[in-house]
Amino acid sequence: MSATNESRELSDRIFESFPVTQPAFAKLLGLMDIVASRNIATACVSLGGRSRMMINPDFVERRCHTAFDLSMLVLHELYHVVLGHTRLYSHITPAQNWACDAVINAQLSQLFPSPSETALFRRCYRADAFPECLLRPPEGWRMAEETWHLKGTAGDVHRALYTDNSVSYEDLFRLLDNALAGADGDGQWQDLDQSRLLGNHDGNDEANDPELLKEIRNIIAQWPMLHERSGRDLGDNLERRQLTLQRRHNAAVSMLRRALTRLAGTGMEGALSPIRTQTPAESVLPYRSMLDRRAEVLACTGNAPLFFRAESSLSGLARSERVHVYVDVSGSMSGVVKALYEALVTLLDHVAPTIHLFSTAVSDISHGQLKKGVLDTTGGTSIDVVTSHILKTKVKKALIVTDGWVGSIPSSHVEKLNKARVKVHGVITSPGEATFLAPIHGRAWQLPALV
Repeated sequence: MSATNESRELSDRIFESFPVTQPAFAKLLGLMDIVASRNIATACVSLGGRSRMMINPDFVERRCHTAFDLSMLVLHELYHVVLGHTRLYSHITPAQNWACDAVINAQLSQLFPSPSETALFRRCYRADAFPECLLRPPEGWRMAEETWHLKGTAGDVHRALYTDNSVSYEDLFRLLDNALAGADGDGQWQDLDQSRLLGNHDGNDEANDPELLKEIRNIIAQWPMLHERSGRDLGDNLERRQLTLQRRHNAAVSMLRRALTRLAGTGMEGALSPIRTQTPAESVLPYRSMLDRRAEVLACTGNAPLFFRAESSLSGLARSERVHVYVDVSGSMSGVVKALYEALVTLLDHVAPTIHLFSTAVSDISHGQLKKGVLDTTGGTSIDVVTSHILKTKVKKALIVTDGWVGSIPSSHVEKLNKARVKVHGVITSPGEATFLAPIHGRAWQLPALV
């Protein structure tokens, strides 16, 4: 069979097997060319001007016995693309690759939990061998004969992945990180067999396909997609956490101050510092400086006026309206939100008394709570909750601090914001995007990497 026919047949099989409950991922897959290739071990996505999903047909023949197996393989690789695991860590290690695969397999197993749907993971990995058992559900999962082979820390990791005792992604990785280090004795992870993992792990996930990037943004903006499950803190409900603030990030402080002062129209001292104002006032002068009808009528009757109506101004002091700051506290911001808190606490003279934290809901905290590191989040992201809050509370000046992976502002909100002349600007974390601000003509400032 020719390579072209092999690719076409593989593509047909994939789309026939793809679950109807995952329309967003089906659309993402539709933006890629599906190519049969024996140059890779299992599967990988090549991102670029025209992205490709490459799959080894021999692996499919050997391991993917059913439509469920094939769809799980494809979904596994798409999850790598959407979650952007190589963007989470600047130099990804073998242990981190294993951690990322464990999280993805657990999420997919929670979405598709039947034995026939999880068969690929159970076929590829042994239930009683560490660490590969973390990449599959335990024996007899969700049945009376459920058997957990791991004990201690490794067992805690496995249970956190495959039970409803949900933990955040950051907490889960820390557990897995410790378990891998302990299992290896001397903490050396380089011997972990990367060939056992599904998909590509070479760290090449930089995309310049605009349609693909747009679809990835839309998928990320809609997290949580289904239900709260282990392995990632998807959380439909608002969860309160607390950060420990320590240092001051000068680069972030400088950029945030610039954005706040530009939006508020104040000096560097902040909105609490008085600024000089000139207020129009009516006055009189002994000479004509403007049209004064009453004086002209008196002059015509022979009664020359001593003074003529004039315009003047009074100097005074005023305080500018402080800016309402909306901070993105979704899962994708977990690595930088602490640094943003540490920067904002030095700029509170510029900020309205209430700071607005947003994920898939808006939660208000006070200046005092910000200083204490109080954080409320659902784990997901949605820009429409921000614009809805701005319109409902009649905010006139808003600064949104985010990575930009928030979806698109609803057209109805765009129309109302523009009509009300609301100023909405953004401070974007590296390497985020500010395209969501374009419809409302918002200006964006790019933060440097916060480390």
